[in-house]
Amino acid sequence: MSDQKSIYIHVPFCLKKCVYCDFYSQTHLSLIPDYVNSLQKEIKKRSSSKEKINTIYFGGGTPSLLSIKDIEILLQTIGENFSVLQDVEITLEVNPGTVDFNYLSQLKKVGINRLSIGAQSFNDDKLKFLKRIHTAEQAINAIDDAGKAGFDNISMDLIYGLPFETQNIWLEDLKQALKMAPPHLSCYMLTIEPDTPLGERFKKGLISPLDSMAMSIFFKKTSRFLTSNKYEHYEISNFSKGRQNRSKHNSKYWNMTPYYGFGPAAHSYDGKTRCWNHQSIDTYIKKLASGSLPVEASETLTREQKMIEMIMLRLRTFEGLDVEKFQNLFCVSFKKQFSDILKPVLDESLGCFKGCRFGLTLEGKVRLNSIVEAFAGKIL
Repeated sequence: MSDQKSIYIHVPFCLKKCVYCDFYSQTHLSLIPDYVNSLQKEIKKRSSSKEKINTIYFGGGTPSLLSIKDIEILLQTIGENFSVLQDVEITLEVNPGTVDFNYLSQLKKVGINRLSIGAQSFNDDKLKFLKRIHTAEQAINAIDDAGKAGFDNISMDLIYGLPFETQNIWLEDLKQALKMAPPHLSCYMLTIEPDTPLGERFKKGLISPLDSMAMSIFFKKTSRFLTSNKYEHYEISNFSKGRQNRSKHNSKYWNMTPYYGFGPAAHSYDGKTRCWNHQSIDTYIKKLASGSLPVEASETLTREQKMIEMIMLRLRTFEGLDVEKFQNLFCVSFKKQFSDILKPVLDESLGCFKGCRFGLTLEGKVRLNSIVEAFAGKIL
């Protein structure tokens, strides 16, 4: 339902930064009490008890560094200020190096009903390269403990395409993941972001990333292997055991559904305008202490921006773009406006029409960025 919104809470704390991560976070855990206090203020200031919420997502950073009491307080504050639905999906991202069975059991008791476990790999060499704080054994234990604690809605994050990685190393990761039969898997290609330690090493010539051809082989093999093991490849990086195990929260982003983002660096979208909070935890806390909102800036999306975003987000998904919906929203003929882009895409079997939907094939998804750029060039 379009009148049901989502809440994202950014937890910008880590014990140690991973070499590939460019999300905002810092390691001063002493700021957590002030941060939680400020979050409560922001939630109350921006709330509407009439707004129906059906997904809540604690992302990071490392949300599993919050105490059970902190999480309970935040869920209580949301419950008091919004209309949280009975069947709400409440996800918390977990780093295997920060949890034990007791913590996971307590999470379940306070209302978390879905875990996103950042295993990243079951290969210790990969984990060392990524500077993760956990070992392969800890990742396996955390997933086992989550099951024992009563979680049946578990997602597991894995990363592939490291400079030294072979297809066999990655296949072993996938096989180990399947042994634990998670209902959901997110498999991310390693991207080397400029302002990260990994980006610095690349700039100095200390590492050589895999080329695009190797990455596309990894991507296609991942899809075929998981699909053959009864996982649905429903979004470019995401696989679920049936529709019921898809991430309801993330699916809302791909559908451009409005959402609230609370916390430093969090983004919000109301269907027309996107705004984002100050990145700095100090600025975030100070703004709320002085009674003002911590919004750094906002932008009202133009018709052209919305067109590009809708194409980009929907072509990431298994279902693709609803052409009728697109035409009704933007008063254009999809096939006419984009005929010179669609022809080569269809001729080369990179995309196809199914009823009123246009989507990319697996080969097309490999070239997603260049296809979206072509659409954008036609719109702008």
